[in-house]
Amino acid sequence: MNTPLSIVITTYNREKELRRCIKSIIQQKYDHYEIIVVDDHSSTLYQDAIKTDFPDIRYFYQEENSGPGGARNRGIQEAKYNYVVIIDDDDIFVNNALKKINNFLVNIKENDFPVYNFLVSNVKIQDNQYYSIITFKEFLGGKINGDLTPVINKKLFYKEANYRYPESKIGAESLLWYQIAIDYGFPIINDVVVNLMSDASQRLTDVDAQIKNATLFADYQRKLIHNFEEEIIKVGNLGYLISRYRGVIIYSLLEGDRKSAFKYLIKSTKYSKKQILFMPLFILPKFTIKKLLHKYRARNKL
Repeated sequence: MNTPLSIVITTYNREKELRRCIKSIIQQKYDHYEIIVVDDHSSTLYQDAIKTDFPDIRYFYQEENSGPGGARNRGIQEAKYNYVVIIDDDDIFVNNALKKINNFLVNIKENDFPVYNFLVSNVKIQDNQYYSIITFKEFLGGKINGDLTPVINKKLFYKEANYRYPESKIGAESLLWYQIAIDYGFPIINDVVVNLMSDASQRLTDVDAQIKNATLFADYQRKLIHNFEEEIIKVGNLGYLISRYRGVIIYSLLEGDRKSAFKYLIKSTKYSKKQILFMPLFILPKFTIKKLLHKYRARNKL
């Protein structure tokens, strides 16, 4: 039995990559799915060409650019089927990916999670189990690192638990995944279904993109602290919490908000007195901080 799947692709100014992604779906030997493309207000209009070449696709054009989260929410909302697979336009499904997803779904005994997460090719996981439930503590501790392919259980995710992707132009998906990990646990299926492609431009994970969007990244770090500080302390991962404070400090300095940077510097000293070593950054020009960020990111992640 093939489980009906709604496959949501979000796209923004990437016609070539979108076509490649769509083809990777059509080439699957699977006969019960729909493809939904949500265009996040691309400046280059290619929806007519895509709809002409792929007439079975349901294509939605956002009235304004709201970031990947808003586009994914639209895709989930429009999905006809209960299980919604999320993929980025610059990635592709591996052979038999949909069969792998179906084989898992038809064999689960209790469908009581809002999302099931398959692996992308860049993932490193500290577990050989096919199926495991990761806790919030394990999430923060790095039990899994890399990108995931979410399979949304729409009935529970969207209608009952009322989850939504953060509507941030930088994604900020951890705000969603951490909350689900706390509320339910975070299911991981140790099977790669998507290949991460490295030829796309405009990646939000690039350091230069983070510098350009420093205000958004500073706000993201603040929300992580605000939403999860108590839970992070409870599971005993102060190192992670301190790194979030450092993120606020550095991104705030890059956006020119020294007042906010100083506020979070002082607050962070209650967890580590070494945070005071960041004081010299306050007298450095932005271009020097940018260089330091490049060096830091080569060794760590904010």
